[in-house]
Amino acid sequence: MEGPAQGTQTLEVNLKPGADQKVVFITARVHPGETPSSFVCQGIIDFLVSDHPVARILRDHLVFKVAPMLNPDGVYLGNYRCSLMGFDLNRHWQDPSPWAHPTLYGVKQLILQMYNNPESGPCLIVFGVGQEKVTNAG
Repeated sequence: MEGPAQGTQTLEVNLKPGADQKVVFITARVHPGETPSSFVCQGIIDFLVSDHPVARILRDHLVFKVAPMLNPDGVYLGNYRCSLMGFDLNRHWQDPSPWAHPTLYGVKQLILQMYNNPESGPCLIVFGVGQEKVTNAG
């Protein structure tokens, strides 16, 4: 893997030279069973690419990077929490392996690259999850 930025879709024509455009990074589906996060992520994408005036303003001022499915092999296999190799990917953010956790590794490298760039550091990172039940509720 040459570098995480090679696979991103930020088009230079969409960036304003000299503008301080911050990045919003959105991820979903680290656990295959979190199907609601896929619906939320799809809704966010549909809104952001729409002609809605608020979406246009957001696109003018922010760069959105979206990783809609962090565990595609686990989703494909119908697993509930684990990847193809049996890892709960949410437990490997600290030190992801490029071999065993390639999606986490790539996403983490991209986030670190953005964090270390003062001109485009992330202003918000959203991890989409899905819950089965509410705990500790009133």
